[in-house]
Amino acid sequence: MNNDAITYDVIIIGAGVAGCATAISLKNEAPHLNIAIIERASELKTEDPTSYRIGETLPPHASQQLQNLGIWKSFLKCNFINAYGTSAAWGSSELYHNEYIYSPYGYGWHLDRIVFDQFMIKETKKKGVFTYFETSVISSEKTSNYWHLQINTKKRQTAIKSSFVIDATGKKAAFSCLQKTFKIKEDQMVGIYRFYDISNQNENKSRLGNGTCVESDPYGWWYSATLPNKTLVIGYMTDTDIANEMQLKKITVFNELLYNSRYTYSRTLKTKKLSEPRVVAAHTQYLSSVVGNSWLAVGDAASSYDPISSLGIFKSLAMSQFAAYATLDDLKGNRSGLHKYQQIITNDYLGYQKKRQEYYNQESRFASSPFWRRRHTNINYN
Repeated sequence: MNNDAITYDVIIIGAGVAGCATAISLKNEAPHLNIAIIERASELKTEDPTSYRIGETLPPHASQQLQNLGIWKSFLKCNFINAYGTSAAWGSSELYHNEYIYSPYGYGWHLDRIVFDQFMIKETKKKGVFTYFETSVISSEKTSNYWHLQINTKKRQTAIKSSFVIDATGKKAAFSCLQKTFKIKEDQMVGIYRFYDISNQNENKSRLGNGTCVESDPYGWWYSATLPNKTLVIGYMTDTDIANEMQLKKITVFNELLYNSRYTYSRTLKTKKLSEPRVVAAHTQYLSSVVGNSWLAVGDAASSYDPISSLGIFKSLAMSQFAAYATLDDLKGNRSGLHKYQQIITNDYLGYQKKRQEYYNQESRFASSPFWRRRHTNINYN
């Protein structure tokens, strides 16, 4: 082992929301910790007009998590668009509205996801967390006291070591899968997304105006939301085999399906297309174990939820604080913290499964189609 390796108390692999939130939470509880984040991608640039990230709506109750992390006031300075509710044509051809006015937390937010992710990285830097961008982990080995990692940063290999490692690599769960745990997929859902410029569109040109809308059809369901900078995102959620059979990657097929929607298409009137259809993994997944010998997984690396839940970012913010507590316990030699964290992740996932089943059961009009039949019978068809 390289005794001259740079030493950290905690290394977090992944600079997404979960990784950054966990770093912030750790620093809030133990400012003395020496923490580093390793991120494969380059540092985010908001000036790139071709860059779009999925994950755009933050529910009202996320405000509590932002306050717990101590970044609430900084978040408000980002001036994201307020979200006052959602609309849905689900279980019926009629559109119904869920107004956030009835929420004790007030309104939610429509995010520019790149700006939000950049905001989270800035908040970690304020706490003194060091971030390696354009860096990947080549190898890892655990000794009695440390994790020894070889990292490749800008074509140069460096040795670093840490007392604890946190996997925040998203659905890939890259580090966790090297630690004798494995991913369990419950479905094969994908989202086909496209972004639109709505700067020339008056609100009355669409039946929905601003906000978020979901709309079901025989093959899956539509998602759409207005974003900052006069942008609209539209996504179609279905299963991989259905998407392939229908050839939904083809623009003409995607556009025809969109045109036949009852409400979603109206949101594209008087718009300009900003991107080509992009396919993104959207399946439900969890790890057989989210903890191990001085490591744990957080965010989508631990478990990832169906987009219909709208809980992706919120879950990352909330669970990061439990991940931080478990990490601190382990650093003190108390292994029970990891066990408690495993139970928290498991119980949260079981609660999510129940709610997801209830929600999909509300749509019975297309019960004979493969997409809906799979969700009504709750079959794991990997």
